[in-house]
Amino acid sequence: MGNASETFLFVSKLSKDNDFLMGTLYAICGVLSVLGNGILLFVAYRKKSSLKPAEFFVVNLAISDLGMTITLFPFAIPSAFTHMWLFNKTTCTFYAFCGVLFGLCSLSNLTVLSCVCWLKVCCSNYGNKFSYCHACMLVAGVWCYAGVFAVGPLSGWGEYGAEPYGTACCINWHAPSVSSAAMSYIICLFLFCYIVPCTVIFLSYTFILLTVQSSRQAVQQHVSPQNKITNAHGLIVKV
Repeated sequence: MGNASETFLFVSKLSKDNDFLMGTLYAICGVLSVLGNGILLFVAYRKKSSLKPAEFFVVNLAISDLGMTITLFPFAIPSAFTHMWLFNKTTCTFYAFCGVLFGLCSLSNLTVLSCVCWLKVCCSNYGNKFSYCHACMLVAGVWCYAGVFAVGPLSGWGEYGAEPYGTACCINWHAPSVSSAAMSYIICLFLFCYIVPCTVIFLSYTFILLTVQSSRQAVQQHVSPQNKITNAHGLIVKV
């Protein structure tokens, strides 16, 4: 565990009852995550030859979520039940690295998926050209994007440390007060891994909803009831 001051950082600041509750919730969520994502990946593997390019992002999301569950929960659950971080500083850094990597990968994946949906619904001329090659390149880009911010604290840009409540590890949110590099990391993380993705997701689905609404109104005015159903089904298939 290290010296006394380091040990103190890894002692929970929550009550034992709250830690026990968190450990229980972690265990339940962990089991559900492994089962849910495992089933999805199994089905995707069985039907890999018929997967559409956009479905690659769903598979990639399941991989990142499952990766987070496998790498984080085995450390978080026993630490929560014992009211303290049970492992050393190296394990703490590994835990934080995996949390940032898989967490940002999931968020970036959702961002790219929203853009692909927008492209296929709102710009069908380009969306229809979206291929398996494009999907693979974007999936690789998602992992590289997340990797940059996950590796940053390992190379001196930012810092990993104990979480505020003391039973797990994450980015050291106090480091910016003593390091300009850590401050720039936090600012970039907030801007490019929170503000930009959330804005892109919000705008993408807003434009999709507006397009669907506009198409519905046009359909109601100009086509027969049977064609209404056909066009609506075609729009759903695009998404």
